[in-house]
Amino acid sequence: MDAAIESAPPGVRKHAPGLPRAQSLARAAALVRAVGTPAGPGDAGDASTAGLARRCRLPVATAARLLATLSDEGFVERTADGAGWTLGLPLVRLARAADPDRALLAAAPALLEELAAKAGESAALAVARPGPAMEVIAQADAPGLLGVSRWVGRAFPLHASAPGKLVLAAVDARELRDWVQRTRPERFTARTITSVRGLRAELDRVRAQGYAELEDELEPALSSLAVPVPGADGAPRAFVGVSGPGGRLDARRRRALVAPARAIAERLGQAVAGDRRRP
Repeated sequence: MDAAIESAPPGVRKHAPGLPRAQSLARAAALVRAVGTPAGPGDAGDASTAGLARRCRLPVATAARLLATLSDEGFVERTADGAGWTLGLPLVRLARAADPDRALLAAAPALLEELAAKAGESAALAVARPGPAMEVIAQADAPGLLGVSRWVGRAFPLHASAPGKLVLAAVDARELRDWVQRTRPERFTARTITSVRGLRAELDRVRAQGYAELEDELEPALSSLAVPVPGADGAPRAFVGVSGPGGRLDARRRRALVAPARAIAERLGQAVAGDRRRP
């Protein structure tokens, strides 16, 4: 089987599996993925034509011809020093236009910075993903030296994160039971809630108060608060929260930050709605 096709993402042949594929297109797609993905340890960041050919298991001449064609179409372009390749701006623009989170990412930075300054803690924006799952897509660092690490792009357990609890609060009892049976929630600390009964009680509390909290459940001395970003249909569009050391972000401080966090979430929801109305 062609090496470039073997390197395609899982599930790429779900559509019409018996239909013959265009080998040159599969090879070109493999090169685009390689250009946009950091090289492995053995390649030490080699984005040269030879390095990309090696990573895609293609002859150098074939890779050079395909990269030249991709460059003509704007999908890749030479690096400033001419030694390697990077993704082309037209391709990046296409990806951004298709990104469902683009409006959130455009509006969030200034608002997260404002919330971080108000709270004195790191502020983050998370979105729900199918699964159910949750992903942090933007963050503003705390003004102090002591704070949380970089969370953008990292996977977080729904049962042991404040925005994750808001995601779980949207599922019904049957879906929650199935999720617990399927994922076997990990116990990170003595306070981590892992049982169906415990999660039901916690999620009932989250629904009643309209926000979620975390205290020593993911790791000791880590606290957080998250509120939903309202969507046009009333369902949460995303989740805004603050996280920090439990000694600073105790229960009293979290309660005091609910109103400021909700105000930021409302403004973010309005900004996204305004962006969608623009022609």
